[in-house]
Amino acid sequence: MESIIGIPTPRVEGWGRVTGSAKFTADVSLEGALWAKVVRSPIPHGRIMSIDTSAALAVPGVHAVVTAKDLPDPKRRMGRSRLKDVPILCDEVVRFIGDRVAVVAADTKEAAEEAALLVQVDYEELPAVFDPLEAMEPGAPLVHPDIQSYVGFDSKVQAVRPNVGGSLTVAQGDVEAGFREADLVVEGRYSTQQVHHGYLEPNAFAVQIDDGRIHVWASNKVPFNLKNEIAAAIGVDPDLVVCEAVSEGGDFGGKAGQADPAVLYTVAKLTGRPVKQVLTYPEDLAATSPRHPAQVWLKTGVKRDGTITAQEGWIVYNSGAYAGFKVSPRAMPGEGAELLKGCYEIPNVRLESYAIYTNQVPGGYMRAPGQPQAYFAVESHMNLIARKLGMDPYELRARNVIRHETLRPDVVAPTVLEYARQAIGWESPKPPNVGRGIAIGGRYTSGGEGSSDITINPDGTVTVISAITDNGPGGLTTVAQTAANFFGIPIDRIRLIHGNTDSLPVDAASAGSRVTNVVTRCVTAAGEQVIEQLAPLAAFLLGTETATWEKPGWRSPDGRFVSLGELAAEALKPGDERAHARVTLNFPNEGGLGYCAQAAEVEVDPETGEIKLRRMVSVQDVGTVLNPLSHRSQVQGSVVQGIGFALTEDLAVEDGRLGAAHLGEYKLPVMADVPELTVVDVPSSGVGPLNVRSIGEIVIIPTAAAIAGAVMDATGIEIHRLPITAEQVLEGIDEGKPGRRELLI
Repeated sequence: MESIIGIPTPRVEGWGRVTGSAKFTADVSLEGALWAKVVRSPIPHGRIMSIDTSAALAVPGVHAVVTAKDLPDPKRRMGRSRLKDVPILCDEVVRFIGDRVAVVAADTKEAAEEAALLVQVDYEELPAVFDPLEAMEPGAPLVHPDIQSYVGFDSKVQAVRPNVGGSLTVAQGDVEAGFREADLVVEGRYSTQQVHHGYLEPNAFAVQIDDGRIHVWASNKVPFNLKNEIAAAIGVDPDLVVCEAVSEGGDFGGKAGQADPAVLYTVAKLTGRPVKQVLTYPEDLAATSPRHPAQVWLKTGVKRDGTITAQEGWIVYNSGAYAGFKVSPRAMPGEGAELLKGCYEIPNVRLESYAIYTNQVPGGYMRAPGQPQAYFAVESHMNLIARKLGMDPYELRARNVIRHETLRPDVVAPTVLEYARQAIGWESPKPPNVGRGIAIGGRYTSGGEGSSDITINPDGTVTVISAITDNGPGGLTTVAQTAANFFGIPIDRIRLIHGNTDSLPVDAASAGSRVTNVVTRCVTAAGEQVIEQLAPLAAFLLGTETATWEKPGWRSPDGRFVSLGELAAEALKPGDERAHARVTLNFPNEGGLGYCAQAAEVEVDPETGEIKLRRMVSVQDVGTVLNPLSHRSQVQGSVVQGIGFALTEDLAVEDGRLGAAHLGEYKLPVMADVPELTVVDVPSSGVGPLNVRSIGEIVIIPTAAAIAGAVMDATGIEIHRLPITAEQVLEGIDEGKPGRRELLI
């Protein structure tokens, strides 16, 4: 059979998606289920003085109103990472507009909504802080004055500055000597906004207690993590919790940490009924986990020829009210300080990152967490340095880009940068008011723990169980492709089962640029185990002492052959242990950075400030492309999200309250905003048996920076903040100097 690797392969879950037969959490129907509605804080910071639920309980059809006092342990905090600071329900203090205070359960959604409006909460308002730089100043209101008591918090950090939820410092070489060596020192400040993932399916949950087990349906991409979080929150053995398999309507990182199921368990236990909750989009925007806003300061020393001698700086992420459901309590997803070097060889650095508590919606995962913010600053700073030197921005990058990475003998950073330059026509003439920009980003292909379960059936088909969440990138299709490729059979001979958390001991989280790496290794390892177990049986059928696997079957020393299908039909019965294998493996991060360089071409109307994106180029090193359809969709999707980050999206917050009430008011890019896109894949070394690299997150990293560079080239103004609006452009043009807003330190 011709290999299925590298062949465009339709999604195995595609039929269910396009016909409507796929079951999402909102589709789950449980007999006798109650509807839940959360009562949320209307103020950014306050002490709960009293809660009166009597009027809500009097609404016909209402069965319960749950508050913190009804929880097994009102003081218990949740968190996906080491730091646990998220209350299941607020017991004493609310910390942002949208914080959970109570949950109403009723026979109908309408009754639950009516009753939620009647829950009377008396608050004593407390001083609030929204700007992370102000929150770090002495005397700032403390968002978590009792943080020292939280599980996993490093008490050394809080003593340095107020409201620090995590910090990290990276130092290398002698920064002072590096600046003395420089011919020019350039400083710049940059800021990025808060943005939402824009997934179409809002968060939804359902919980049912059946025969002592807690069944959970959730729009959550990390079901094994969720299982353990729920168990810890309600104080039960994790084996009592099972997260059921459902389809997910996209997440882009946003459905990884949620306290709602723990609350719904309490409702189900008190009422003896299943319970279901589907957030409205205003709730989803106001109370889930958007991309963290960031503020950055950079100071760089360079020689006249463009060689960078030193860099120092800091990045401050606005964590919002809680930090437990983001990647790292030390600093920020991606360890922000480390990102401020970009993809450049800088001998002397001193870089700091801080995650700061404020009284607004908590930030969390979003595609390549922490990186688009940092790389926008680093790459925009490179444009500023190039201008100060009178040097071509591409040449400055080419001179300093990483060339000596020990983990990758085939380092391709210079290559992808050069391909982006060529594809955009960097040196070709430009019409008036047209500019070009270029940027580069890097990201690791992550490892992690995963499982695979494979059974050879008597009819020659292969059953593969996977618990990978079906959240968009095509992970389940990758599982099926890998199995079909390994056994050398058509993909329609693979019987894929999307399992729950009982079906396997663990599975790779569908996050962190790890899915393809982990699942291909696990499926291959399970396949190898099955083949080894069946080899003696194959030898017996061939009448020899040994048989060698030569897909799709075994060959004897004298050249005779028995296929997998023939062996299964002749010698296997249902339940044969030799035909089954289950593996659980844990892989480290390896393979070094992958790289993506992008170039953009824009046209700017000097009269209105309108920015028209004319062309985009995305160049990435890719290892082996398993499925060109999935691969290309990931590149295109990341570029479009990067365009929104650069030009249109802003989940603006004023005094803790969001400016957008629903997606109709939030400016996601539409088709008219998407330009011609050229995609260039650069073959390179990968990891695992199929030589893979990640693609789902790396592409978004340099997009905004490339567009910002193009706007700077077209207009002559410096770009220091996102999104780049017509107003910002006109401000810069009218003033005749860098169009920026100074950030207060």
